[in-house]
Order: sequence, then structure tokens, then C-alpha cells
Amino acid sequence: MSTDTHIKRNKGDSADGNTDCERLKKMTEEEIEENAKADPDASILTDKELVEFKKVTQKRS
Repeated sequence: MSTDTHIKRNKGDSADGNTDCERLKKMTEEEIEENAKADPDASILTDKELVEFKKVTQKRS
């Protein structure tokens, strides 16, 4: 069984999303960690878990 997570969207759905990328770029590591700790749905990942992620970049037009 694959451990990859795939997110599917319906044809015609917006691919832009609502993420405020500029705000995220300005956040410090401390702010990111504080927000993650305050979010009951977020789990703090270990360094070992983090290296398993693949980098995804935003397409630029």
C-alpha cells in the first residue's frame, strides 16, 4: 500500500487556491511553530518525517 497522499479536484475547480503566499514568506520559523502548536489538527513532525516530504513549488505565470 502506498503512503503517498493524493488530493483530487473536480474538473472546473479553481487551481489557484486561497493561500496568502506573501504572508507565509514573511513568517519566521518561530511564528510557524507557534501556529502549528496552536492548531489541534496539526502535528509537529520530526526531522526524520520531514525529510520524507517532496518539495512542491508554486507555478509562476
